[in-house]
Amino acid sequence: MNPFLKKMGYTEDDRVLITHVDDMGFCHAANVASLACLQGSASCASIIVNAPWFREAVAMCEKYGPLDIGVHLTLTSEYGHYRWPPMSTRDASSGLMDAEGYLWHSVRDAVKHIPASIAEAEMRAQIDTALASGLPITHIDAHMGTVVHPRYIRSYLSLAREYAIPAFLPYLAKERLEQMRQVDDTDTMLAALEEVDRAEVPTLDEILIDTLVPMTDKSQFYRDLIGAIKPGLTHLLFHPAVDGDELGAITGTHASRNADYLVWQGPVLRNYIADAGIHLIGYRELQTAMET
Repeated sequence: MNPFLKKMGYTEDDRVLITHVDDMGFCHAANVASLACLQGSASCASIIVNAPWFREAVAMCEKYGPLDIGVHLTLTSEYGHYRWPPMSTRDASSGLMDAEGYLWHSVRDAVKHIPASIAEAEMRAQIDTALASGLPITHIDAHMGTVVHPRYIRSYLSLAREYAIPAFLPYLAKERLEQMRQVDDTDTMLAALEEVDRAEVPTLDEILIDTLVPMTDKSQFYRDLIGAIKPGLTHLLFHPAVDGDELGAITGTHASRNADYLVWQGPVLRNYIADAGIHLIGYRELQTAMET
Protein backbone atom coordinates (compact mmCIF):
# COMPACT_ATOMS: atom_id res chain seq x y z
CA MET A 1 0.00 0.00 0.00
CA ASN A 2 1.06 3.58 -0.64
CA PRO A 3 2.57 4.62 2.74
CA PHE A 4 1.44 8.23 2.46
CA LEU A 5 -2.17 7.23 1.80
CA LYS A 6 -1.99 5.04 4.89
CA LYS A 7 -0.80 8.07 6.85
CA MET A 8 -3.86 9.96 5.55
CA GLY A 9 -6.19 7.24 6.83
CA TYR A 10 -7.00 5.44 3.59
CA THR A 11 -7.07 1.65 3.27
CA GLU A 12 -5.26 -0.58 0.80
CA ASP A 13 -8.48 -0.96 -1.20
CA ASP A 14 -9.20 2.75 -1.55
CA ARG A 15 -8.95 4.39 -4.95
CA VAL A 16 -7.78 7.98 -4.57
CA LEU A 17 -7.78 10.30 -7.56
CA ILE A 18 -6.32 13.72 -8.36
CA THR A 19 -7.95 15.43 -11.36
CA HIS A 20 -5.46 18.01 -12.54
CA VAL A 21 -5.59 20.92 -15.00
CA ASP A 22 -2.28 21.45 -16.81
CA ASP A 23 -1.10 24.59 -18.63
CA MET A 24 -3.07 27.31 -16.89
CA GLY A 25 -1.52 30.64 -17.79
CA PHE A 26 -0.32 29.68 -21.24
CA CYS A 27 -3.07 31.67 -22.99
CA HIS A 28 -6.35 33.44 -22.24
CA ALA A 29 -8.39 30.51 -23.60
CA ALA A 30 -6.64 28.17 -21.17
CA ASN A 31 -7.27 30.49 -18.22
CA VAL A 32 -11.00 30.75 -18.90
CA ALA A 33 -11.33 26.99 -19.29
CA SER A 34 -9.10 26.18 -16.30
CA LEU A 35 -11.17 28.31 -13.97
CA ALA A 36 -14.40 26.73 -15.23
CA CYS A 37 -12.96 23.25 -14.69
CA LEU A 38 -11.76 24.09 -11.17
CA GLN A 39 -15.31 25.16 -10.44
CA GLY A 40 -16.51 21.91 -12.01
CA SER A 41 -14.82 18.50 -11.74
CA ALA A 42 -11.10 19.34 -11.55
CA SER A 43 -9.58 19.20 -8.07
CA CYS A 44 -6.45 21.27 -8.80
CA ALA A 45 -4.32 22.95 -11.46
CA SER A 46 -0.84 24.25 -12.18
CA ILE A 47 0.29 27.46 -13.86
CA ILE A 48 3.10 28.11 -16.35
CA VAL A 49 4.68 31.07 -14.58
CA ASN A 50 6.76 32.32 -17.51
CA ALA A 51 3.90 32.09 -20.02
CA PRO A 52 2.28 35.29 -21.36
CA TRP A 53 -1.03 34.99 -19.50
CA PHE A 54 0.35 34.14 -16.04
CA ARG A 55 -0.75 37.46 -14.52
CA GLU A 56 -4.32 36.97 -15.67
CA ALA A 57 -4.31 33.49 -14.15
CA VAL A 58 -3.15 34.93 -10.82
CA ALA A 59 -5.91 37.56 -10.91
CA MET A 60 -8.50 34.85 -11.55
CA CYS A 61 -7.21 32.78 -8.64
CA GLU A 62 -7.35 35.80 -6.35
CA LYS A 63 -10.90 36.64 -7.40
CA TYR A 64 -12.37 33.15 -7.28
CA GLY A 65 -10.10 31.41 -4.77
CA PRO A 66 -8.94 29.84 -2.68
CA LEU A 67 -8.03 27.35 -5.39
CA ASP A 68 -5.63 24.41 -5.33
CA ILE A 69 -2.85 25.78 -7.56
CA GLY A 70 0.72 24.64 -8.23
CA VAL A 71 3.64 25.71 -10.38
CA HIS A 72 3.94 23.94 -13.73
CA LEU A 73 7.75 23.97 -13.84
CA THR A 74 8.78 24.63 -17.40
CA LEU A 75 12.03 24.17 -19.31
CA THR A 76 10.46 23.98 -22.79
CA SER A 77 8.49 26.27 -25.09
CA GLU A 78 7.05 23.94 -27.68
CA TYR A 79 4.84 26.03 -29.95
CA GLY A 80 5.97 27.30 -33.33
CA HIS A 81 5.04 30.99 -33.14
CA TYR A 82 4.03 31.35 -29.49
CA ARG A 83 6.99 31.10 -27.15
CA TRP A 84 8.18 32.05 -23.69
CA PRO A 85 11.67 32.77 -22.30
CA PRO A 86 13.38 31.62 -19.10
CA MET A 87 12.98 33.66 -15.92
CA SER A 88 16.32 33.16 -14.18
CA THR A 89 18.67 34.54 -16.85
CA ARG A 90 18.90 35.77 -20.43
CA ASP A 91 22.53 34.70 -20.72
CA ALA A 92 22.81 32.71 -23.96
CA SER A 93 25.75 30.74 -22.56
CA SER A 94 23.54 29.28 -19.81
CA GLY A 95 22.12 26.63 -22.12
CA LEU A 96 18.54 27.53 -21.18
CA MET A 97 17.65 29.17 -24.48
CA ASP A 98 17.64 28.42 -28.17
CA ALA A 99 19.02 30.83 -30.78
CA GLU A 100 15.81 32.91 -30.61
CA GLY A 101 16.09 33.46 -26.85
CA TYR A 102 13.25 31.16 -25.83
CA LEU A 103 13.18 27.91 -23.91
CA TRP A 104 13.86 24.86 -26.07
CA HIS A 105 11.13 23.41 -28.29
CA SER A 106 11.58 19.80 -27.13
CA VAL A 107 12.45 17.82 -24.03
CA ARG A 108 15.31 16.20 -25.96
CA ASP A 109 16.91 19.57 -26.71
CA ALA A 110 16.35 20.86 -23.19
CA VAL A 111 18.03 17.83 -21.63
CA LYS A 112 20.87 18.04 -24.14
CA HIS A 113 21.68 21.70 -23.48
CA ILE A 114 20.62 22.65 -19.94
CA PRO A 115 22.97 21.70 -17.06
CA ALA A 116 21.28 20.48 -13.88
CA SER A 117 22.44 23.47 -11.83
CA ILE A 118 21.01 25.91 -14.39
CA ALA A 119 17.74 23.99 -14.51
CA GLU A 120 17.50 24.15 -10.73
CA ALA A 121 18.03 27.92 -10.76
CA GLU A 122 15.28 28.29 -13.36
CA MET A 123 12.88 26.12 -11.37
CA ARG A 124 13.61 28.17 -8.27
CA ALA A 125 12.96 31.43 -10.14
CA GLN A 126 9.58 30.16 -11.30
CA ILE A 127 8.56 29.06 -7.80
CA ASP A 128 9.72 32.36 -6.29
CA THR A 129 7.82 34.35 -8.92
CA ALA A 130 4.63 32.43 -8.16
CA LEU A 131 5.02 32.97 -4.42
CA ALA A 132 5.79 36.67 -4.92
CA SER A 133 2.51 37.02 -6.82
CA GLY A 134 0.64 36.04 -3.67
CA LEU A 135 -0.51 32.63 -4.87
CA PRO A 136 -0.70 30.10 -2.01
CA ILE A 137 1.15 27.36 -3.91
CA THR A 138 0.14 23.79 -3.07
CA HIS A 139 2.54 21.79 -5.27
CA ILE A 140 4.99 21.66 -8.15
CA ASP A 141 4.78 19.56 -11.28
CA ALA A 142 6.36 19.14 -14.69
CA HIS A 143 5.54 20.68 -18.05
CA MET A 144 6.16 17.99 -20.70
CA GLY A 145 7.81 15.93 -17.96
CA THR A 146 11.14 17.69 -18.40
CA VAL A 147 11.95 18.48 -14.77
CA VAL A 148 11.33 14.87 -13.69
CA HIS A 149 13.84 13.63 -16.24
CA PRO A 150 16.65 11.71 -14.50
CA ARG A 151 19.04 14.59 -15.20
CA TYR A 152 16.91 16.96 -13.12
CA ILE A 153 14.94 14.73 -10.73
CA ARG A 154 17.19 15.28 -7.71
CA SER A 155 17.08 19.07 -8.12
CA TYR A 156 13.31 18.88 -8.46
CA LEU A 157 12.96 16.81 -5.28
CA SER A 158 15.38 19.07 -3.44
CA LEU A 159 13.24 22.12 -4.23
CA ALA A 160 10.10 20.33 -3.08
CA ARG A 161 11.80 19.64 0.26
CA GLU A 162 13.14 23.19 0.54
CA TYR A 163 9.74 24.80 -0.08
CA ALA A 164 7.91 22.08 1.89
CA ILE A 165 5.38 21.39 -0.86
CA PRO A 166 4.29 18.18 -2.57
CA ALA A 167 5.67 17.36 -5.99
CA PHE A 168 4.15 15.45 -8.87
CA LEU A 169 6.19 12.29 -8.31
CA PRO A 170 5.33 9.03 -10.08
CA TYR A 171 6.62 6.04 -8.10
CA LEU A 172 6.25 3.46 -10.83
CA ALA A 173 7.64 0.03 -11.53
CA LYS A 174 10.65 -0.24 -13.83
CA GLU A 175 8.56 -1.76 -16.61
CA ARG A 176 6.14 1.18 -16.50
CA LEU A 177 8.97 3.73 -16.50
CA GLU A 178 10.58 2.00 -19.47
CA GLN A 179 7.50 2.79 -21.51
CA MET A 180 8.42 6.46 -21.16
CA ARG A 181 12.24 6.48 -20.85
CA GLN A 182 15.40 4.81 -22.07
CA VAL A 183 16.69 1.95 -19.93
CA ASP A 184 19.78 3.82 -18.68
CA ASP A 185 17.66 6.77 -17.67
CA THR A 186 15.19 4.46 -15.97
CA ASP A 187 17.91 3.09 -13.71
CA THR A 188 18.93 6.62 -12.73
CA MET A 189 15.31 7.53 -12.08
CA LEU A 190 14.75 4.45 -9.91
CA ALA A 191 17.85 5.24 -7.86
CA ALA A 192 16.50 8.72 -7.11
CA LEU A 193 13.06 7.37 -6.22
CA GLU A 194 14.54 4.85 -3.80
CA GLU A 195 15.89 7.75 -1.74
CA VAL A 196 12.36 9.08 -1.12
CA ASP A 197 10.71 8.38 2.24
CA ARG A 198 7.26 7.49 0.95
CA ALA A 199 5.74 7.69 4.43
CA GLU A 200 6.60 11.39 4.59
CA VAL A 201 6.56 12.41 0.91
CA PRO A 202 3.48 11.81 -1.27
CA THR A 203 4.11 9.68 -4.34
CA LEU A 204 1.84 8.62 -7.18
CA ASP A 205 1.03 4.98 -7.86
CA GLU A 206 -0.20 5.74 -11.38
CA ILE A 207 -0.28 8.65 -13.78
CA LEU A 208 -2.78 9.07 -16.61
CA ILE A 209 -1.06 11.60 -18.84
CA ASP A 210 -1.84 10.63 -22.44
CA THR A 211 -5.13 12.48 -22.62
CA LEU A 212 -4.46 14.99 -25.39
CA VAL A 213 -6.10 12.68 -27.92
CA PRO A 214 -7.82 13.80 -31.15
CA MET A 215 -11.43 13.71 -29.98
CA THR A 216 -14.16 16.35 -29.89
CA ASP A 217 -16.25 14.43 -27.34
CA LYS A 218 -14.19 12.87 -24.54
CA SER A 219 -16.95 12.03 -22.08
CA GLN A 220 -16.71 8.26 -22.50
CA PHE A 221 -12.93 8.42 -22.83
CA TYR A 222 -12.61 9.84 -19.33
CA ARG A 223 -15.28 7.59 -17.87
CA ASP A 224 -13.32 4.60 -19.11
CA LEU A 225 -10.05 5.92 -17.66
CA ILE A 226 -11.62 6.72 -14.30
CA GLY A 227 -13.52 3.46 -14.07
CA ALA A 228 -10.34 1.45 -14.60
CA ILE A 229 -8.14 3.05 -11.96
CA LYS A 230 -6.75 0.72 -9.33
CA PRO A 231 -6.33 1.13 -5.56
CA GLY A 232 -3.71 3.69 -4.66
CA LEU A 233 -3.09 7.31 -5.66
CA THR A 234 -3.66 8.21 -9.31
CA HIS A 235 -2.95 11.54 -11.01
CA LEU A 236 -5.14 12.22 -14.04
CA LEU A 237 -4.20 15.31 -16.05
CA PHE A 238 -5.84 17.18 -18.91
CA HIS A 239 -5.41 20.44 -20.85
CA PRO A 240 -8.64 22.43 -21.07
CA ALA A 241 -8.92 25.55 -23.23
CA VAL A 242 -11.81 27.27 -24.97
CA ASP A 243 -11.56 26.88 -28.73
CA GLY A 244 -11.42 29.96 -30.91
CA ASP A 245 -9.09 32.04 -33.04
CA GLU A 246 -6.51 32.48 -30.29
CA LEU A 247 -6.18 28.79 -29.41
CA GLY A 248 -6.38 27.66 -33.03
CA ALA A 249 -3.51 29.96 -33.96
CA ILE A 250 -1.32 28.51 -31.20
CA THR A 251 -1.79 24.75 -31.41
CA GLY A 252 -3.19 22.01 -33.59
CA THR A 253 -4.55 20.32 -30.44
CA HIS A 254 -7.19 23.01 -29.97
CA ALA A 255 -10.16 20.68 -30.57
CA SER A 256 -8.93 18.18 -27.98
CA ARG A 257 -8.31 20.93 -25.43
CA ASN A 258 -11.80 22.28 -26.03
CA ALA A 259 -13.19 18.79 -25.50
CA ASP A 260 -11.38 18.68 -22.14
CA TYR A 261 -12.98 21.99 -21.22
CA LEU A 262 -16.47 20.77 -22.17
CA VAL A 263 -16.31 17.57 -20.17
CA TRP A 264 -14.54 18.86 -17.03
CA GLN A 265 -16.23 22.26 -16.62
CA GLY A 266 -19.37 20.88 -15.03
CA PRO A 267 -20.17 18.48 -12.16
CA VAL A 268 -20.82 15.39 -14.29
CA LEU A 269 -17.41 13.75 -13.88
CA ARG A 270 -17.15 14.78 -10.23
CA ASN A 271 -20.45 12.98 -9.64
CA TYR A 272 -19.29 9.99 -11.67
CA ILE A 273 -16.15 9.75 -9.53
CA ALA A 274 -18.18 9.88 -6.32
CA ASP A 275 -20.69 7.31 -7.57
CA ALA A 276 -17.81 4.95 -8.39
CA GLY A 277 -16.66 5.11 -4.76
CA ILE A 278 -13.44 6.90 -5.69
CA HIS A 279 -11.99 9.50 -3.32
CA LEU A 280 -11.34 12.79 -5.14
CA ILE A 281 -8.58 14.93 -3.65
CA GLY A 282 -6.16 17.64 -4.70
CA TYR A 283 -2.61 18.51 -3.78
CA ARG A 284 -3.81 20.73 -0.93
CA GLU A 285 -4.86 17.61 0.97
CA LEU A 286 -1.41 16.13 0.42
CA GLN A 287 0.22 19.37 1.53
CA THR A 288 -1.87 19.42 4.72
CA ALA A 289 -0.94 15.81 5.47
CA MET A 290 2.75 16.62 5.02
CA GLU A 291 2.44 19.23 7.75
CA THR A 292 1.04 16.80 10.32
